[in-house]
Amino acid sequence: MTITKRTPITLEADITLIDESSDMAKEIAAVVEFPKSKTPDVLFFSGCFVSSGENLNHAYFMPSELVKSFHTITNKPLDIEHDEEDIVGHIYSSAFVDQKGNKIELSELADKSDKELDKMNLEIMICGVVYKSRFPELADEIKDNKWKLSMETYYQNYDVKVGSMILSKKDAEAMGLASTDVVGRLAKITRKGIELAAGEVARVLRGLTFSGCGIVKHPANPRSLIFETANKKEENNMILIELDNEDMDINKTSSGIDTNDVRSQTSVGICVNYKKYLYSNDPADEDTKVAHEHWCTLYDTDCTSFSRDTTDPQCLRVLANKTIADVVKSKLLKSEATDKRGKLLKALKKVLPNKN
Repeated sequence: MTITKRTPITLEADITLIDESSDMAKEIAAVVEFPKSKTPDVLFFSGCFVSSGENLNHAYFMPSELVKSFHTITNKPLDIEHDEEDIVGHIYSSAFVDQKGNKIELSELADKSDKELDKMNLEIMICGVVYKSRFPELADEIKDNKWKLSMETYYQNYDVKVGSMILSKKDAEAMGLASTDVVGRLAKITRKGIELAAGEVARVLRGLTFSGCGIVKHPANPRSLIFETANKKEENNMILIELDNEDMDINKTSSGIDTNDVRSQTSVGICVNYKKYLYSNDPADEDTKVAHEHWCTLYDTDCTSFSRDTTDPQCLRVLANKTIADVVKSKLLKSEATDKRGKLLKALKKVLPNKN
């Protein structure tokens, strides 16, 4: 499977240091594997990488999808604030656990059907290292609980979840529930006055490929989005969908990868050029002032996207690309309108002797 480079989505979690105590080391070792002889130039850590269910970005992780993508986690980089060029460590071990923290063997999960898996609550724990000898100040800050883990993943396709109902992407698009603007809003689906589903709109991600892990100081807040459309009415901020198509089977879901969707959707998360806080100096300390909030580092100005999303029509990158496309199109049309070569060639053929 080819993964197009896009903006990954993220999920934050606390960092636990393995060398805090011998008891903690033994407890973590019972779940994820780490070397018995630790070298002094690296800092070993453990933490929750991802949980099944919905995260703060309204991305929903099905347990069956986590099992299918589990093999893509290990040997991936650890970076700072999702900067792919600022590598400070790596992930080397991972394992499934239940809600109580008990390890679940992958072989046990692999024997279950998707239907059985999706009734479970799963978490993935990881162990990794920070290159302490190269980044001693960072290692000290991690020990002082100044950083959190932040999962990074790509996905190939998605379904849409409203309350407890999962809609195929095709049906969600027909209802106007598949766009970025709707994600995170409350919605109600009815047919002939009977409520079929109600709750937050979330994306059920399919075809996951975990791309690494970041450590962040300021996790992103949940998005606050505005939805406007002439085809739907709103009451108390609720999106109301009244189905009038008796043939629409909303119980069907799409679990495979949509090969026709060449966009390789990865737009639920935060753009790598978006900085919630931009500090007056780098590296920042406790006394450093915040120079800008919600900042676009690509264009060095305020971010204009509510969702911090590079596919948002209000994203500066999208607006710039559209402006460039409009200018090029205008110039081509103007050039075509003033191009007299065709007429001159036609006139020349008329005056030349016909040798046929």
